[in-house]
This record gives sequence, C-alpha cells and structure tokens, in this order.
Amino acid sequence: MDQNKHRWQERLLGKHLMRCASCETDADDTSESLENASVIALYFSFANINSKSDDLTCKLRDLYEKLNGEGENERRRLEVVQVVLWVNNDVFSDFEASHRECLLGLPWFALPFKEIELKARLSRRYRIKSGVPTLVLLDKDGTTISISAQDKLLEDPHGLNFPWRPRPVDQVLKDVGLIPGGMFYKEHQNTKVDVRYEDIPDGIKGFYFSANWCPPCRAFTPQLVDMYKQVRKKEPNFEIIFVSSDRSAESFSTYIEYMPWLAVPFQQSAVRAELAQLYGIRGIPTLLLLDNNGHVITMDARTELAEDPLVQNFPWKPRAVNVLTERFAAKLQDFPAIVLFVDGEETELHFAESILAPAADAYYKKHNINFNALQEDLLLSVENENYLQFLVGMDSETSDIVRDLVGLDDVVPLLVGIDIPNRRFAVMEYGVELTVDSCSDFVDKFQDGNVKFIDINERTSQTNEEN
Repeated sequence: MDQNKHRWQERLLGKHLMRCASCETDADDTSESLENASVIALYFSFANINSKSDDLTCKLRDLYEKLNGEGENERRRLEVVQVVLWVNNDVFSDFEASHRECLLGLPWFALPFKEIELKARLSRRYRIKSGVPTLVLLDKDGTTISISAQDKLLEDPHGLNFPWRPRPVDQVLKDVGLIPGGMFYKEHQNTKVDVRYEDIPDGIKGFYFSANWCPPCRAFTPQLVDMYKQVRKKEPNFEIIFVSSDRSAESFSTYIEYMPWLAVPFQQSAVRAELAQLYGIRGIPTLLLLDNNGHVITMDARTELAEDPLVQNFPWKPRAVNVLTERFAAKLQDFPAIVLFVDGEETELHFAESILAPAADAYYKKHNINFNALQEDLLLSVENENYLQFLVGMDSETSDIVRDLVGLDDVVPLLVGIDIPNRRFAVMEYGVELTVDSCSDFVDKFQDGNVKFIDINERTSQTNEEN
C-alpha cells in the first residue's frame, strides 16, 4: 500500500477504527480498512435519538450490501465509517452503552467511543447539525462528493445513481427562468425580462438562502441590500440569486418585493432543494459566494460582512493572515496558531500583518496548501499534521478570552504559538526584536518543537491562584 496516498485517511479519522459487528475497539488500521473503497461514507448518527436514524440506517445497510456483494476481500464500491454523536452533552453517563447498542451487528466500521475530540472536530468540519443524521460521501482521495447525501439515499435507496455526484450549478439552473426582485430593475437598467443563469455576466455570484418566516433572515436582508449596492458600484457584474425556504408562494412574493436581485421561482422546489444539497446548507440565513468559474469563495459571507461592513475585503477570499475574531478563535480548538497580539490601532494591524505575512506565505507554500479548496477538503493535502493558522490579536473581547483561556500575560506586542489541541503554548523570548526574520525563526522552531512549551492547564491554574 502507498502510505503517502492513504495518509489523509489517518489524518481525518485517526489511526484505528472499530468493527461495528463486534464493537471491538481499535481493532483495525484505518488506512488498511479503507484502501479498497471507491467511495467512503461518513455516517453521523445520534445515540440517544436512534429512532430517527433507523430508516436511514436500514437503507444504508441495504445499499452497502448491494454495492459490495458478499465477497469479504473484494474491492468495495462503498465503505462506511459511522460517527456516533450525542445530542445533549449534559447527559453523557450512558453514552458508551448507547454507542455500542446502536452499532452492534452493523457490517461497517465506526470511530471508537473514546475519540470524543475527533468526533467534535469532524462535526465542525462537515457542519453537522445536532440531532440530524447526516451522510457525507468522500472520494477515494478524500475530497468531498457530498456533505448531505442522506436525502439522495432516501430518494434513491437502490443506488441507481450512486454516488449521486452533484451537478454543477450552471447545470442545475440551466433553462430556469429567474424572477427579478421588486427592486431589481431599479438597479439594472436595460435588462431583459426573461433572465436565466447563463445570461448573467461573468463575475462574482452570491447565493442567498433565506426565508420570510425567519427573523434573523429578515434582519440580515436589509444589510445585504446595502452591501449589494456598495459592491455593484465597484463591480457592476456582481449578482445575487435568492433561494427561498418560504412555506408559501404568498410569503415568497412578499419577501422578494424589497430585493434588488434575482430569485429562483418558488414553484421550482426541486431546483431549490438541489441547490441546498449542492452546497450542504445547514441553516438560514446563509450567503455563499462563487467565483467566475463556479468555485466556492466562501460559505460564510454573512459573517464576513459582519466583520467587514464596509466590504473593503470583498469577495473575502481566504487569506494567509486573519484577525482573531470569534470565528477564528473557534478554530483554535482544532488547529494550532501563531498569534501576534497588538494594540487596536490601525497602524498596529498593518505592522502585525507585515510581520506575519512572510512567515505565513512561506509555510503555505512549503506545504502546498490550496486555499481554493472547499473548507472540508483544505487540509487533506497537508503532509504535516501540525497545520498552522496565522492570526492578529487586536484589542478585543475575543483576544481577552483567548488570553485568559491560555493564561497569557497582558502585554503587547506578544508573539505566541498556541496549540490548544495539545494543551500547550510557547512565547517568543522576551527581549527579542520582533522582525520578519525573528517571526519566521519562531514559526520554524514552533513547528519543529524546538521551543519552550508551557502546559496550558498548569499556567491557567497558576494564574487563577495568583488572582
């Protein structure tokens, strides 16, 4: 077996899997278990609401047996790894028993019970919604085929179209007549009445998944209208397409009355559902942006707009260095980061970026990290498991929370490597001048483990005692 080819499997799912049939923990090597699979399904189920998973489990088992036949050693068209989660972490005492009960006798693999942090990381990566059984399909190289294949399984239980590779957006919307919002012609002069996706000029496109019955959606829509007008002054080809989750045609018509963009017709329910499946929409409001080639730039343009209301960084392409906001602080639970804490002045932000950017660029170039990949695919090609983020900690509540969590001194500037997954951190030696070269040197040493690591638990305990 080519170890390099299958290394992504261990990075994603850990080194060992358990066989559901016997619930033997750590019984099988992950790479060897999955090496002959053409498609790998990650089946996220919930131990304490197993009744909701029963129908999906039965259909998945039938499909698994049909696709793979009876041969134990033959190449498999489908392999399944079940990830059993718990809806309410407050009632955790009987999780292990429930975990074994819902897996026993199934013909595939599962993540061991003890892999609690790995399960949480996978749930964040694939945006799993609590209580909703979800089927994620991966190609043999680990890239994502679908992050919401459960609906396809229920629609096509015999797998006639397996693995249900999604159609590209231009095919989904081919020949669909888009409806102009009530304010569309005020923003679009000399535009024909019958507008189709292929008629939209080349440029950035947004897909807005929303509904009139959703209060957060109604609150966000006016902000989006303002952003839309701002962006079109600089990029007149920018367009948004509204994909409704409204429950009636009347509600839909009322909602689009104030929209200056296009909409998928309410009657095109199959098209709206296919678009939601294509992009794995887990909730509304969601605003995603596509580049001119139909590739996803960001799935979270709503948060990007909240952090950049003047749309100075539109279209919010992935950046090597980011400001430490709540969104990036959450990612510290999964991946270590190099963080430069500075004052809140604009000049300090520019200074921090000028220091961090060369080190970040060198790191990403060294590890061939493709920022244009989908978020869930981004790390599969990273050979070094110690993936690094590069962040600027401004004078903010989020920075204060991270400092308190780790136990950092309240000084600036402060360059620190934070590795929450391994509960440790390291600080650049005091007295060393902060330059591009010294920053790069610190990053290299942090990656190689040639720094003085401090245990986060010990430091926070010591800080609490002093206070």
